[in-house]
Amino acid sequence: MKKRPLLFLCAMILLLSTAARAEAAPFARTRSYDERFSDVSARAWYHDPVAALYEYGLTEGVSRTVYAPDESVTVAELTAFAARLRALDMGERVPAPAAGEAWYQSGVDYLKSAGALSDAFDGHYADAATRAQAAGILAPALRAECYDERNAEAVTVGYAARQYITDVDDYTPYQGDILLLYKWGIAGGVDASGSFRPNDTLRRSEVAALLVRMLEPSARLTLSWQVLPYRSVEGATWGSLAAAPAEVSAAPAIDDAGAVDAVLRRMLRDEANTVTLQYDRALSADEATKLTRAFTVGVKRYCEQMYNSAACRSYPSGKVELTFSSTACDDAQLRKYRATTLSRAILVHDALWESGYLTRDMSQYELARAYFVWLCNNCAYDEGTVSGSSLSHLAYSALVDGVAVCDGYTGAYNLLLRLEGIECTALMNSDHIWTVATLDGTSYHIDTTWGDQGARVDMSFFGMSEAQSRARHAW
Repeated sequence: MKKRPLLFLCAMILLLSTAARAEAAPFARTRSYDERFSDVSARAWYHDPVAALYEYGLTEGVSRTVYAPDESVTVAELTAFAARLRALDMGERVPAPAAGEAWYQSGVDYLKSAGALSDAFDGHYADAATRAQAAGILAPALRAECYDERNAEAVTVGYAARQYITDVDDYTPYQGDILLLYKWGIAGGVDASGSFRPNDTLRRSEVAALLVRMLEPSARLTLSWQVLPYRSVEGATWGSLAAAPAEVSAAPAIDDAGAVDAVLRRMLRDEANTVTLQYDRALSADEATKLTRAFTVGVKRYCEQMYNSAACRSYPSGKVELTFSSTACDDAQLRKYRATTLSRAILVHDALWESGYLTRDMSQYELARAYFVWLCNNCAYDEGTVSGSSLSHLAYSALVDGVAVCDGYTGAYNLLLRLEGIECTALMNSDHIWTVATLDGTSYHIDTTWGDQGARVDMSFFGMSEAQSRARHAW
């Protein structure tokens, strides 16, 4: 038999030992579980994770004989688990609480001193923790070197394609930590589409499973997500196209465009057309007028939703009711037009993907460019429209009738972009409106109306910088 060189054998031994270490638990179990928790059946799915937590010295249960697997875990309990994890990783001990101090405070201080816990949890330690909060507490507990990103490609591609983890977006608290848990194999979702359910509370049995995956590489999940060539958006709703922050002001300042925008996004996400605000005093007539103008301008930025008018009712108590509508039709007609418009946009989206006009290897910029060309080729400017009551001001007219003016063009285009998960709004001056979209991390101005004014599609109106746009649009 041919002899292998010593260097080759050494290299093989090194590779094998490295692979073994990658799957071997880096932490030692220091005691044996003695079936002490009477509420943890040997047949329960969480028996082994709970037993492992005890053997690692991470839990004593809520009492000597009770673990309480079905109870919600509190923020305080999660910080205690995170502190013990970090101490285990660093070969340290969590300091004992000082006299008169909350039982969990020493763990909180320990994590904060290591930069592993945000002040955002202050005042919430007695609360039942949401799954998003759990990610924000647990993800920083161990050093990043303790993990491998075994699911990085699956998560990056599947999440970007909006086929997986679709209930987590840019407004979800601790979004980055949630995605890290998926990449590391700590979380895998609660259904076939990898949903995280960030606002649900977490049971102590579920926490046990997460912690064991953090400690033991062999227990981690390897995701087998398959990203389809395209994802049908059948079933999309108007609300699903409008991401909104978790909290909005009940009394936004009239000149605070960001606060007004947040309120509008919440309304659109909830598929409503009214907003109720509560100020600490009655608004003057001038203030009510300015507030109405601010919300009218704000809602026009989402012209794909087809609202372009706001009516305000102000009460002596400081209560304010804003109702949004369209100048092109009454409310009953608008509901029908909205339903038809979304159905047509979904049909266009799916048909363009099925035909190969759009492909998975296209960047957001390339997708937006393709939709720009498609809309310009499938809509004509309505030269006869001067009245605000014309349907040509609606995305409905652009997508269903194939004629529109600028707000119809822009609304239809923005709707198609939003079906792709592309963040966009509309920008306007006194007599025109166009798109501002974030494509692959860069902001671009796009004017489908003026791109469709000649015999050929004018691509100079696609992908403009702000300076280029200002040279053509005054605002």
